[in-house]
Amino acid sequence: MSAPSTPPCSRSRETRETGAVLQMQSFSVNDGEGIRTVIFLPGCPLRCRWCANPEAWTASPKLAVSHAKCIGCGACEAACPASLFPPRLESPAASGCSVCGACVKVCPAGALKILIQEMSVAEAARRVERDALFFRYSGGGVTFSGGEPTAQAGFLRALAREFDSRGFDMALETCGFFVWDEVEDVLALMSHVFYDLKHMDAAVHRELTGAPNELILENCRRLSRLGIPITVRIPVIKAVNDTKENLEAVCRFMTENLPGASIELLPYHDFGREKYRAVGLANQRHDGYVRPEAHEMEAAEDLFRRRGTTVVRYR
Repeated sequence: MSAPSTPPCSRSRETRETGAVLQMQSFSVNDGEGIRTVIFLPGCPLRCRWCANPEAWTASPKLAVSHAKCIGCGACEAACPASLFPPRLESPAASGCSVCGACVKVCPAGALKILIQEMSVAEAARRVERDALFFRYSGGGVTFSGGEPTAQAGFLRALAREFDSRGFDMALETCGFFVWDEVEDVLALMSHVFYDLKHMDAAVHRELTGAPNELILENCRRLSRLGIPITVRIPVIKAVNDTKENLEAVCRFMTENLPGASIELLPYHDFGREKYRAVGLANQRHDGYVRPEAHEMEAAEDLFRRRGTTVVRYR
């Protein structure tokens, strides 16, 4: 599945009081300063070949099947209106599954789970409010992640306005592939943005993610001009984007366009391997990517330090 060459554009700054939420994770310390609640908003315009979260590519509910947990009892088959027997399916949705949840309710092994739920701004705010005390004492707040949060721009806007009215600090994690005019006002509410740069070569970027990087780089420049602190994040993959040529290109881009920005280098991992099979996307998984060695990560970080860029580590 390839990504579009340009992101969808509604040419409006609408708000939506409900939206799709993949997960709300409390007590995170890896997504900004202090203790944070991370809200994962599904939907993403890119299809990165190494993606660890394929369940977040679209905002539609999905039935996830843990094949390792399945005990083959047949309870799901008996409960399913279409008799699909989800655990034996590599792609439940493609086989006509309506994600009604009947099988989930009767599974004694907990092998079935519905991912992504519709949530209102009010409900999200109630859940986040529970963590407000920890925000105040740790300097934390809310971080929007994905998927790609800007893919649900109207819902993101409504959430951001609500949390801003409550005095919550907010941060955003983004791939940068969005229409600037649709989200500029939302970006202005953020105290920090974590910005992914997958690869600096436009052709290679398109091959790896399904989309070009010109818009991503231009949005990053614009973001910097707003004065919002930026941490560039690179998912470092051996022999893919950890080359001296690519890393030096990132250095030049940051020096010329992102004064004061820091960088975080994240070594590749394959923790999402089983997710592809669980949500019926096993045929879209790309293998063969390699995690850099510790000394290679240190060398990459040193390259940025020597050029005066602050290297941060949340991991």
